[in-house]
Amino acid sequence: MAVSTSSILRSLASYGALGLAVASLGWLALRLEAIPAVQIQPWELESAPLVIVDAGHGGHDGGAVANGLIEKNLSLTLARQVRDHLESAGVRVRMTREKDRFLELEERCQIAAEANADAFLSVHLNTSPAPEVHGLETYYAATQSLLARPTKSKGKPSGETLAQIIQRRAIAATKAEDRGIKDSQLIVVMRTPCPAALVECGFLTHTEEARRLNREEYQDKLTQGIADGVVEFLKGRVPERTKLAH
Repeated sequence: MAVSTSSILRSLASYGALGLAVASLGWLALRLEAIPAVQIQPWELESAPLVIVDAGHGGHDGGAVANGLIEKNLSLTLARQVRDHLESAGVRVRMTREKDRFLELEERCQIAAEANADAFLSVHLNTSPAPEVHGLETYYAATQSLLARPTKSKGKPSGETLAQIIQRRAIAATKAEDRGIKDSQLIVVMRTPCPAALVECGFLTHTEEARRLNREEYQDKLTQGIADGVVEFLKGRVPERTKLAH
C-alpha cells in the first residue's frame, strides 16, 4: 500500500512529540528524586514533647568563677542556645530562668513536675583544683526520688539513657575530652519527676577550655550537640508517649 509523504511526516512528528514527552517525564522524575524529603518529627503527629532547660546557678549564687568567666552567666548563655536548637527541631521548651535570678534547686524540680515535662536538662560549668583537668561529663541519677515517674528505656533508667546520648552527641560535636556519664545524688537529677540529666560543659579552670567555651563558634557546636542528644532521646520515647496518651 502506498504511503504519502505527508503521512510519513505526520508519523515522525507524533513519534518526536512522544519522545519529548517521555524525556520530560524522565527529567521530572530526576528532579523529584533530587528534592530532599520533608523531615517530619514523630511527635508532629500529636503534641510535641516538652523539655525543661535549666541554666545552673543565678542571682547571688554565681557558681564557678575562673579565667574571667562566671558560671551563672555562661550557663544561661548556653541554655538559651540549647533552647533555640530544640525549638528549631520542633520541641517545646520551658526555661527555669530567663535572666539572672536565683532559684532553689527544689524549685527547678517543681517546674518540671508541674509542667509534666518529658525531659529535664540542667546546664553547668565545671572547676577543678588541678588546672590541667578538662573535658565534658554528664550526670544522672540511677535512683530517683519517689516523686519521679518510673520510666524505662531499653532496660535502663531513662535518665541514664538520656545522659548517654547527650554525652555521645556533645563529644562528637566538640571533640572535647570525654569524661563519661556519672551516677549522682544531685538534687535536680534525683528529684525531677522525669528523665533528667545535668551536663558539665567544660572546666573554667582549664585555660584553653575556658577560652573555647567563650567563643560563639564553639558554643554553637556544643549546644547543637546537646540538643541533638535530647532530640534523639525523645524520638526513642515516642512509642511510649503514644501509649501513655491512649
